[in-house]
Amino acid sequence: MLFERLSQDNAEEYIAYLRIAMKEEPDKMTAEAIDEQGIKGRLSDPFFNQTVSILAKENGKVVGRIEYHFYGCVQDGYRMAYVNWVYVLKAYRHKGIAQKLFVEFEKDCAQKHIDQYYLLRAVNEEANRFYENFKNAELSDSPVLRKYFKADEPAL
Repeated sequence: MLFERLSQDNAEEYIAYLRIAMKEEPDKMTAEAIDEQGIKGRLSDPFFNQTVSILAKENGKVVGRIEYHFYGCVQDGYRMAYVNWVYVLKAYRHKGIAQKLFVEFEKDCAQKHIDQYYLLRAVNEEANRFYENFKNAELSDSPVLRKYFKADEPAL
């Protein structure tokens, strides 16, 4: 298993992985279509420089990914990470790939002295089994506020 960061150099391999994921489980994807040009553009957009995607590759093919970003609180110096996405292709599940992706992510957290990370997890039996095996972690049903911005609406 090889792990590498998503970049312009492996964007086509990543897009091929997305095509498979979208075909196999469109209901689990956050987009309805693959915006190839948009993805390639975001890889060089400074806004997305702090977003990291680690790709899991087997035999030269992307089979899984974890995406995350770091941030902190200036007041108390608390350093956090948020996992945006983790997904392994169906044919490669139950082989430890997602766990290995989290190990790679946690190495990055350790290097950056992160105090805590979190994610909004899927709530299905398979996901629950996966996350229940995490050490020093808790599963909760936290309330979440989502605010979607439209150009013509005020912030509140």
